[in-house]
Amino acid sequence: MIVVYSPIQSPRLNYTLSLIFHTILGCKYHLTHDENFFETSNLPKLNYSTTPLNSGIFIQPHSLLQESNIRSLIPHAEDLSDEFPIFFKSEIQDFLGFDILSTVFYVVTRYEEYNATNLDEHQRYKAENSLAYKYHFLHYPYINKIIAYFGSKLKEQFPQLIFNQRTFNFISTIDIDNAFAYAHKGLLRNSLGFIKDACGFNFQKLQSRISSCINERNDPYNTFQTINSLSEATNTALHYFVLIGDYSKYDKNPHYQNKGFQRLLKSLSNSHSIGLHPSYVSYQHLEKIDVEKKRLEQIIEKTITSARCHFLHLKLPETYQFYNEIGITDDYTMIYASQVGFRTGLCVPHPWFDLQKNEATKLTIHPSTIMEGVLRDYLNLDPIVAYKTIESLMNEVMKYGGEFISIFHNDSFIKEHSLWVDLYKEMLLTSKKAV
Repeated sequence: MIVVYSPIQSPRLNYTLSLIFHTILGCKYHLTHDENFFETSNLPKLNYSTTPLNSGIFIQPHSLLQESNIRSLIPHAEDLSDEFPIFFKSEIQDFLGFDILSTVFYVVTRYEEYNATNLDEHQRYKAENSLAYKYHFLHYPYINKIIAYFGSKLKEQFPQLIFNQRTFNFISTIDIDNAFAYAHKGLLRNSLGFIKDACGFNFQKLQSRISSCINERNDPYNTFQTINSLSEATNTALHYFVLIGDYSKYDKNPHYQNKGFQRLLKSLSNSHSIGLHPSYVSYQHLEKIDVEKKRLEQIIEKTITSARCHFLHLKLPETYQFYNEIGITDDYTMIYASQVGFRTGLCVPHPWFDLQKNEATKLTIHPSTIMEGVLRDYLNLDPIVAYKTIESLMNEVMKYGGEFISIFHNDSFIKEHSLWVDLYKEMLLTSKKAV
């Protein structure tokens, strides 16, 4: 137990202390605004105020955790330590030389994303504009690292403190953007595709289309038996996210009423976790998320509580606020579209803080770490280099007993991507080395 003194208490401070001590360090804390109680306590003590007291360690606070508004605040690394960049540097000598609480809150809540204007073509926040990218800490869990540093300093000062050790966990997630290349796509879509293939003299594709429509097992994107077998062989947790929105430019799964598509989803749900992949268009029409959630629940006859936005098409804070309204309790969207790594600076599940409403919520964020499309299509890495990147990131997560979440798509298990399938297998085996 550690006693924390602050004359000003706020939802932001409560959230940050809970995240640091409860979620990460596994240590109880007591927050008080009673200076006398703090001074007379015999427990380890942290003074988070503007004035040093007679006892306890002292951290000078930045104003961030006392505020309730969202400012155009982009902190600079005024000084660099040997191990990590330092933000919110202290003006007077204190325990760490910087306000770790404000740093944690700023990075984890994605504060910098709320007033961002330079978005990509899909209206997503760019990884390249983030502090993590600018100061080179995207490829390690920066917040886990500075909290571990903080914890070690606390132990030096208060040896009686006990911190719990977390256990590494690996989850393979598969996004089903396109369950079938040709099968179950309907007469109109396949007829137009047939004409296009024929006019382009693409006879190989034409043959595959016909074969797939006759028997769905021949469809090149129907790779679920391979994915499930790899999961079973390595005893790996597998979580599917299903796109079940209406057809659009970026939403191309079979119609949700198609019997073949429904049969696949029911089969997958019998053995594996199923979550919603909210459609691309739901970014501007949040009510569609609830419609799609109910569609999926009706098909698999199970309650849906997890989601990852298609195209990572997330709108802060509106998307997450709507999740809370309709019963989505776990989100897996927190990864950048163009870079792998740690978007929230954490490699562990953590509660989402709604900056607009200035309150902690019941929604749990599961930061995803790598996506095969980023490695292959954005970074243009070959499978060998991509695996080394994955291995490096996984080692970082293992250091902190974190949760490593990979994102692959069922259409990445086709024959043409055999080397990426081999990479996927190796990734599953590597994750078992830490167990």
